[in-house]
Amino acid sequence: MFGLSLSKLLVLALIIAAVWYGFKWLNRSKAKDEGSKQANRAADGGTDLAACPACGTYVAAGVAKCPENRDDCPMRAA
Repeated sequence: MFGLSLSKLLVLALIIAAVWYGFKWLNRSKAKDEGSKQANRAADGGTDLAACPACGTYVAAGVAKCPENRDDCPMRAA
């Protein structure tokens, strides 16, 4: 009843191989999706930030106006 025959061993080997290659295919497609998500995030064009030397507030780099409007801030527009 539970004897090992060649046909049973071949079917078992085919099932194991199908599961093995199925997991490899899923992991490969998941890695490809994550890579494309990272590429999309990089292509979004994020904004660089710079800290104001006087007040420490982070503003977009190249902004010539202090976000706190402090008199001693070098970023304050004249």
